Amino acid sequence: MWHRFFLICVCALFFAACGAPPPAPEEELTRQQQTIGDLTIAFEGVAVPRINTSQQFVITLTDETGQPRDGADIYLDMKMPAMPMGINRPIAEPEGDGRYVAYSAYTMEGDWEMIVVVRLGDDEYRAVFLVVAVE
Repeated sequence: MWHRFFLICVCALFFAACGAPPPAPEEELTRQQQTIGDLTIAFEGVAVPRINTSQQFVITLTDETGQPRDGADIYLDMKMPAMPMGINRPIAEPEGDGRYVAYSAYTMEGDWEMIVVVRLGDDEYRAVFLVVAVE
């Protein structure tokens, strides 16, 4: 009888170990920035993003003195130069202190242009950041 119990316990441990996914490694982030006129636009995201996986994009705005800029309307225009894709324009929500966050996913592996469009008052700024998505 105890042999059967032991066998059941061993099998349960085996299947539990096989079915458990390995812990996810910390995803390395990358930060790129451009200065356009009097505004610096910083773009942060996963360094090597995977396709069809939700991604967080952080945009940070600062003025010429390094002070955060709030009050902007921001969206990303995600484009693949090598292949026309559908429109993907996530809107970035303000978090304060010049920080804005948007979410979306890359739908195909390859080179992407992340065009950050910022509207501050009557001014519009555009910064292009390059990202390579993998399968």
